[in-house]
Amino acid sequence: MKSYRSAMNSLTQALGVLMVFVLIFPTALVNATLFLLLVAYCVGGGYRDKWRRIWSHPVAVASLSLFGLFAVGISYSSANLPTALGSLNHYRELLLLPLAISVFNEDCWRRRAYNAFIAAILVALAVSFAMRLGWAPPWPVAPDAGATSAIPFKSRIAYGFFLAFAAYLMIHHLLRSRILWQRILWGSAACLAAFNLLFMTSGRTGHVIFAAMTLLLIYQYWGGLRKRGLIIVAVTIIAIIGAALTSPAMKSRSSDIDLIASNPEHSSIGIRLIMWQTASRIIADHPILGSGTGSFAGEYAKKSYDHPSIQTGNPHNEYLLIVAQLGILGLAGFLFLLYRQLRESVVLAQPYSFAAQGLVLAMAVGCLFNSFLYDHGEGHFFAIYAGMLFSGASSKNVYAHPDFATSQHAATDRGCAEFRMRQAGAAAP
Repeated sequence: MKSYRSAMNSLTQALGVLMVFVLIFPTALVNATLFLLLVAYCVGGGYRDKWRRIWSHPVAVASLSLFGLFAVGISYSSANLPTALGSLNHYRELLLLPLAISVFNEDCWRRRAYNAFIAAILVALAVSFAMRLGWAPPWPVAPDAGATSAIPFKSRIAYGFFLAFAAYLMIHHLLRSRILWQRILWGSAACLAAFNLLFMTSGRTGHVIFAAMTLLLIYQYWGGLRKRGLIIVAVTIIAIIGAALTSPAMKSRSSDIDLIASNPEHSSIGIRLIMWQTASRIIADHPILGSGTGSFAGEYAKKSYDHPSIQTGNPHNEYLLIVAQLGILGLAGFLFLLYRQLRESVVLAQPYSFAAQGLVLAMAVGCLFNSFLYDHGEGHFFAIYAGMLFSGASSKNVYAHPDFATSQHAATDRGCAEFRMRQAGAAAP
């Protein structure tokens, strides 16, 4: 029985690594991999240990609590039951986060999952540059990406989010590397990702996230900058502004700004402003508990009297979408989830600590302009990647041991069993 559980545990974690790798690929592949992961997770047994691992982790509890609020919101929703349940299904990511926390219980698999995302981004970059050079046909899922874009697999918004976060990770590894060839590799990868984001991707959300994460990098390394800090900050800000002003991807969408005042319904920014204004009317009527899960589209139709041609069930702002459905209580639940992640990130070993902080910031900023938790690609990535990161340490579980930071880097591919033995206090063979 033990050998069976051990084999199923390894299979489940291997599928978890594959899940992280395919998150930036087409939705059908993501769903198929997730199905296999769930099957292996369910037939693997060890339910008591899995539940204990979830229930003892504050990030998992915060995620389940927010999902519980959405479930309760069905009981008083102004939408019909099928619509409410359909909206609840959009927030299933809140269940995947605790699942990922319980899946990755060995550091060797966690490290593979961490690297799987970077490997996937490198594949996406290769495909994107091949598309730009005419070596590969345009990807069919992004017809709205613009003539200057070469966006594979996902929409321009999701791809920009993934690129910005990946560039942040690569820059961190560049700054932390002590070996010249590693610095060259990480620096080259970071430059390719940043160039692809700023000059080949028209999704402005990714540009804003990248700017915010650049500021986070400066904050994280401020203590080591000392007198050079102001110079580095100034050069960084000038570089970002210069890239934004010269980027063909940005210029291709500059006409949106001109249309905001004259014809907002034909501008993506103008449409967002209209949706946010209408959403604020919904919130004004139901500020405490909202109008219920899945109610946004119906309530929006009642309040869109000044722009009746614009109807939506997604205001492209996660905060407004949550408040409209669950009120201030729901917003508090979402903010608490982000807070718990920031709080727990300080007990994570590197590279998971800075990755977790960057992911929280990317999510928080991205949700200002899109409904990342509601959307499939961004929501699944946030939940599963965050679960993988936070599976490594918690103030309430065994991974908070002071030797964990050392053991993370000491565990090798042949050391999965060795790592388990060290955790149990046994000497490695």
